[in-house]
Amino acid sequence: MKKLLLFSVLSLLFACEKETEIFEIANLNRNYITVLGHGGMGISSTYPINTYESIMSCLSLGTDGSEIDVQMTKDSVLVAFHDSDLTEKTNLTGSISQYTFAELQEGFYDEMPYKTYAIVSLEQIFSNIDDFSPYKFTFDCKLYNADPTNDAYLGTFANAIVKIAQKYNIQRKILIESNDKNFLTMLSAKNERFKLFIYPQTFEEGLETASELKLYGITISNDDISTEQLSEAHDKGFRVAVWNVQTENENIEAIRKNPDFIQTDKVKYLVETMQATDEVYYATIQQWQKPDSLSRK
Repeated sequence: MKKLLLFSVLSLLFACEKETEIFEIANLNRNYITVLGHGGMGISSTYPINTYESIMSCLSLGTDGSEIDVQMTKDSVLVAFHDSDLTEKTNLTGSISQYTFAELQEGFYDEMPYKTYAIVSLEQIFSNIDDFSPYKFTFDCKLYNADPTNDAYLGTFANAIVKIAQKYNIQRKILIESNDKNFLTMLSAKNERFKLFIYPQTFEEGLETASELKLYGITISNDDISTEQLSEAHDKGFRVAVWNVQTENENIEAIRKNPDFIQTDKVKYLVETMQATDEVYYATIQQWQKPDSLSRK
């Protein structure tokens, strides 16, 4: 019994120590890691990723914002959906681009354990956010089935992003990522204020493309970038966003690499883990920012 009690006390102390750890962050984001939910609350959460419920729950937990997978319908409406095919997760078949948005409204998630959650547009999400000032959003632009040489399609997609960014005045609040160089070049020409990220297969490819196109940064799986490579990207002036951060240990591993952005599937855990570090960060900038702006909301 005494050994069990001692073990319980030590476990509690260790847990408290983990929660209050202060990380020494060194990045290009003013030494601050922006915490973004992966499609909202992440995979294996109460809600399917990219749904209205998932994204709003993410914002309510004190994150800096959310990553959203973005696709375009046949009538040029931007919607939040990940997969290239609707069949596996919804009651519909085919791709998002084969449907008008009105037709998509007949669809819903029917993959267990999810039922009846709607496929939503970015307009439906953003029209329900009263204050954008605390948040950032990453648009992971999914150009499934698109011909990379089809400038008309890419231009329509880019124009739809420009339109919604202007409507909600979030040009500086969004990070836009794609694996298509032509699309990124087109977006840059339409608005040089956009923060554009290449989404590469390898770090080397990402660094080369970011340099070639003079992009804002690189988005890459946490498994595919080392601490040394991340530092190299910073040395060359590129921000780094990491994803595929699904467990508590993977979140800690990602923090220690000093990225600028983490797209996490453990939203609440990462917010709580960064709390003590954030408090130190806020204390250092109180002299040049308003006190009421210094918190994750």
